[in-house]
Parts: sequence; C-alpha cells; structure tokens
Amino acid sequence: MCGIAGIINEDGAPVLEEEIKAMTRLIAHRGPDHEGFYFGKDFALGHRRLRIIDLSDLSNQPMKYVGQNGEYVIVYNGEIYNYIEIRDELIAAGYRFSTQSDTEVILASYDRWGLDCVNKFNGIWAFAIYDQRKNLMFLSRDRFGVKPLYYTKIGSKFCFGSEIKQFTTVKGWRARMNHRRVYDYLTFNLIDHTNETMFEGVYQLRGGEYLLYDLTTKRFTVQRWYDIKIEKIDIPYEEAQKKFRELVFDSVRLQLRSDVKVGSCLSGGLDSSTLVSVMRRLLGANGKIETVSFCSEFEKYNEEKYVDEVVKHTNVVSHKVSPKFEDFFAELNSNGSNEIESLVWHQDEPFGSASIFAQYSVFKEARKNGIIVMLDGQGADEILAGYHSSVGIYLASLLRRFKLRVFSKEFRAVKSVWPNVGVTKYVLVNMLPDSLKVLLRRKVGGSRFFSVPKDYDGGVKWMNVKNITEYAYKLVFESSLPALLHWEDRNSMAFSVESRVPYLDYRIVEFLLSLPESYIIRNGYTKAILRDSMRGIVPDKILDRKDKIGFATPEEVWMRRNRKFVLNKIQENVKILKNIVRPQFAGYAEKVLRDDGQKYIPTIWKVINVGEWVKTFSVEV
Repeated sequence: MCGIAGIINEDGAPVLEEEIKAMTRLIAHRGPDHEGFYFGKDFALGHRRLRIIDLSDLSNQPMKYVGQNGEYVIVYNGEIYNYIEIRDELIAAGYRFSTQSDTEVILASYDRWGLDCVNKFNGIWAFAIYDQRKNLMFLSRDRFGVKPLYYTKIGSKFCFGSEIKQFTTVKGWRARMNHRRVYDYLTFNLIDHTNETMFEGVYQLRGGEYLLYDLTTKRFTVQRWYDIKIEKIDIPYEEAQKKFRELVFDSVRLQLRSDVKVGSCLSGGLDSSTLVSVMRRLLGANGKIETVSFCSEFEKYNEEKYVDEVVKHTNVVSHKVSPKFEDFFAELNSNGSNEIESLVWHQDEPFGSASIFAQYSVFKEARKNGIIVMLDGQGADEILAGYHSSVGIYLASLLRRFKLRVFSKEFRAVKSVWPNVGVTKYVLVNMLPDSLKVLLRRKVGGSRFFSVPKDYDGGVKWMNVKNITEYAYKLVFESSLPALLHWEDRNSMAFSVESRVPYLDYRIVEFLLSLPESYIIRNGYTKAILRDSMRGIVPDKILDRKDKIGFATPEEVWMRRNRKFVLNKIQENVKILKNIVRPQFAGYAEKVLRDDGQKYIPTIWKVINVGEWVKTFSVEV
C-alpha cells in the first residue's frame, strides 16, 4: 500500500522538482520505505512505497515498462490479489517479467488489454499510468473505491493524489468550504456520496471509474468502467451457502498473500470473527495469527467476551486497546498529546463519529506489534443487510408486493429476534413517500440549526429503494460504504498499515446481490447466509449474536462526562462556522448535555469536528 502524486502543467512548462517532492513527501506515512519521482516534458509523478509484495528495490516506483505495444510509467497504490494467476496468463502469451511484483503485472496487463485490463484485476487500487505512445495519463480506481484518488485544478496545474492534503503544498492553493457537502454531513451524516468533497473544487474518482487525461489537448474525461447489473438467480439455499462459503474462503486465501506479517481486526462481531476463523482454517493449527481489538471501558459498548470466545476458538495472539476520551484532546490529558488534531489531519475531511478514534487506535496498535497488513470486515453490513434499517426495507417490500403470509411470518420472527428494535417504526418509515423520508432525515439531523446553501442541489437522492437488494447497491456505491472505506484507509495508512477487505471481493458482492432476499434475511435474522454457511467454522456464540456494536465508542457518555469542555468547544466552533451553523445550536447542545433525560444528538460531535477541520486546514468558510 502506497501513496501517489501527480502534477500536469497545462501551460506546457516543466514541473518544478520541489513541487512534486513536497506533494509526495506530505504523505510519507503511506509509504515510509521508498520515494521516487518521474519527470516528463510538462508533468511529474511521485510515489511513496510501503513494501508488501516483492520487497526488493526492483519493485520501487515510479516503475518504467517496455511492453509489446508501447512504453509506460506507473505510480500505484494498492494490491492486485490475483496477480500470480494473471502473470501466468501473460507469460503464456509471451510476456517476460523482471520482478515478482503485482505492479509489473498491471503494466503488462495494460500493454496487452488496454483500458480493459482493470476487468482482470481482483484487488484494490488507485493508479496512474503514463502511456508514452498515446501521450495520455490513465487514472483508475478499484471497483468499490477502497483506495482513494483525488484531483483538482490549481491555476494552470492539474493535480492528483492519494490524499486531499497533498494539494496544500501546491502554489496557488486555497482551501474553501464546499457548503453543499458540509450541509449533507451535518444534516444527513453523509460524506463521499458524490464525486465532490467538502473542499470546493476538489473531486474524487468514484469507485469503478477511470480518468483519461490527454497530454496533447490538456483535456480529460471521467468514465465508469464497473457497475453491477443485478440479475437474480434461481439456486437452492443449501447450494447458495456452499457457493458463498467457497467464495469467502477463496477471497481470504488470496488476501493472505504478502511478504510481510498479516493480521486481522477483531471486534467480536460476526464479520471479523468469520474472517479470523477462516484464516485459522486456511493457515492450519500451526500458522501464527495476530488480531487487534478495541475493548471499551463501559460494559454497554464492550465486546471483549466475544473477542475472547474467538481467540479461544482460533488460538490467535490477541492485542487489545481501550482508548479514552481524555486521550483525544491535549486539554484533557497529562501528557499534552493531541490525537484529535492528528486524526483530523489524516482524515482530510470531517468524519462520522468518535468511533473513528477507536479504529485509529486499533491500527496504531497493529503497527506497534509489527503487523503491516490487516484484514477487516468492512462491507459485510452493506451486502448482507447488517443494518436494522434493512429489516424495515425488507418487510416493507413484502407488504408492497402483497406477500402477506411471508410478511406476517418474518415480522413475528424479527420481533422475536430483535425485541428492542423498533421494527414497526422501520416498516412505516419505508412505506412513506421519498419526500417525507427526506423531511424526516432533516429533522433527525437537526437541519433547523444549519443554513441551507444557496446553490444546494436538493439533498439525498438515493432513498428511493424498493427492496434490500437495491438498498445494498445504494449503500455500496452511494452511501455508507464509501465513507467507511475513506475512514479505514486514512486510519490504517496513518500508521503505514495496509488494510484489506475480503468481503468486497467483487465475486462475493455480485453473488450476494443476485440471491433471493429471503437468503439474506431469514427467520428474523440478518446475514442469514453468512450465519448458516459458517456453522461449525465460527463459534455458535458468535453466529447466534443478536446485538450489533462494531467499533462503537461510548460517544454520548464521553460528551456528557466532559460537558464543560465539550460546550466550550461547541461555542468556539459555532462562531467559526457562523455562515453555516446557527447560533442557537450552542444553546440546544447545552440543554441536551446538561439533562441526561434528553436524547443525545450526534450532531454535537459533528459541529465540533467541522470546526476542528476548518482550523486544521485553514478552510475559508
């Protein structure tokens, strides 16, 4: 896993060495093992390397390659897990290789298949290939956007990189707030749901997109190269279980490929516990596996008993962390450390909740113990209906299709399995027209406290879903998953750790979206096919879990216990954000925090976060 940088001077002038070096060195955390540069006539490429596959200097980047059809240079961030199989195919076609790296396989693949090479790759990536013969730059991002790729115009420069902060080093840069996207974050808790970012004029390639930049005309186009065409298949449930189990095992097998130590996050939940159990089966009894877990000091949020169950079952080496709110802010701890400042800087944009700090701490602990590659369960909730909202959508879809018998059976089952979940509320909400859903979301988000931007483009456009298959698709491409992957990438790379997400093997995603919905939610249980297919592999105590916590920090407890500090932060940041946050929000936040009977609102954290972001990056509000 690495970091990339690029500058194209559209006025035809050579790129100054100090410009590309500054842009590249700002992300040294993404690749501490090597830096390299390539200078063309009017462009330059930069690279920071984290050695994972083929640790030799031969695989340093930028990598040059002379193929059968042209000459190329690449800077690349990611891993192609099936590079060995593709390499064998290319060797059979007459290609020769001088390294053992997946980087060279990408170049040879591009030489053979052109833009279509990405369809051969099973992996995660963001790369830029300079095609000398065609005088163009080919930028590509993996199917689901696991690895980041941003671009912007700064004066006469077209710049791209792995992180937004790289643009701050370019002469002429101005950090300006994109009020539309900040409003979406504050009101709907959405980020990364469009190609825009919270920085005005900074864009991202979406998952499954590529950008072609013509170095002759100085024009570029963005196109989608990957999408899922949902086609349902007729397959018995038992056969679907077997196929799903095989896909999960094969995905983990491929993602264990590494020349450095591989471990796994372990929350004690169904998703990460399955990955660790599958790793044990694949590596055998003698294979050493290390895991890192977040364990809360508050019982309500603590999953340590489930972590211990998996550790006992798989005989892994377990590392645990338990960060506290006082570790977050320098004003609250005796050692004067300011993790919030570091976290905001690494994330580039405001993030969802304080739970991101828990994940950040897990990757910090991984690096401390020499674990360079970590497997994680990201994506499973989106494709396996892991959120309670999915249950409401499923039941509402049964009602709309007048499947009253099935509805009655599943409704009773859901009420039995999830007695503390407001199932009826979820069903009713999903029977409402979209216009009312948006109004409800705004009310929940406290939109009355925020000024709607004059150029606001209408709000959430992805809420119109008829079933959990459509919902899964929206979550994967337009809603929660892009944000989760953003946070995971920055948290892991902050400590030079590569994070891999086996559930986002495209074969698994496509297969699950093709199955009948009754295979995903069944007898009241979400993730039914995962639970049933892993029986005997994962401990029953995990498979039968009904609660859901994940990397959830006790944000509400933290905020209430430190209310004086939190309220001072809010008052300070409301002044900074006066063009978007209305003054009365400070008073409402105080009322909520001083009365334990008042329902806590996550907006309290978000206003603090936006203010810290503005200060960290000197954003013009």
